[in-house]
Amino acid sequence: MTTNVHYVSALVYNATDPILPSKRLEWLHTVLRAKLPMTLFIDTVYYEALTEDSASLASIHPDLRLISWTLQESEVWRQCEAAGELKLPEIRNGEKDGEFFMGLMNAKVELVARVAKEVDAPFVAFLDAGIVKIFKDVEGSLGRLKNLRMREDFRGVAIPGCWPITEVSPEILAGKICWIFCGGFFVVRREEAEGFSRAAMDALLYFLKDKRITWEVNVWVQMMRDSEAPEMRWFLADHDDRMTMVPGEFRS
Repeated sequence: MTTNVHYVSALVYNATDPILPSKRLEWLHTVLRAKLPMTLFIDTVYYEALTEDSASLASIHPDLRLISWTLQESEVWRQCEAAGELKLPEIRNGEKDGEFFMGLMNAKVELVARVAKEVDAPFVAFLDAGIVKIFKDVEGSLGRLKNLRMREDFRGVAIPGCWPITEVSPEILAGKICWIFCGGFFVVRREEAEGFSRAAMDALLYFLKDKRITWEVNVWVQMMRDSEAPEMRWFLADHDDRMTMVPGEFRS
């Protein structure tokens, strides 16, 4: 079975990342060996490391689309800078959850929307470059992604989540993580990717106008108040292999 989904991922250096670049590259290599149809946005630091042995990369994933990219090129980052000094959530991982990380997480939908204009696949998906770190059955989970075929009539965003969808106030969303959505994987119809990106940006701007920034998963909860946003087709999962278990009614 051949997938009808094109995957999008990103790997950029973050000075406050507690994970060593070598470990992030190890996780990425595992993803690449699955040979998913993929576009990878990557900065100079990781590009040089990844392409050091170009022959090896070609054998691992000969059809990989590599795009040189930095967070500073994104509209998300431009809006963050325009907002001035931002207040971070009060309850967070202080070492990891800085402004750069928050911006990078919020850029996911922007990257997916960009790729949706460049590929022929009817669906595009975001996949965290290091997602294999949460899998117990790495081969099985990557196999599900490689064989994923979405229904031709599927609309909205197929997205795993840990908590049931419920009303959450903007004050809570600005202050602590809400795991209604897992964040590391979602699938959207190509034609709906731009609308998803616009709605997510509008929701992010809601926080930025008050000089606050929060995680992308919280921004998406705020986004659901927008009647023009695509439907978030939530399915129960956790930060494990269940994230790849897209419900049968979504698949062909």
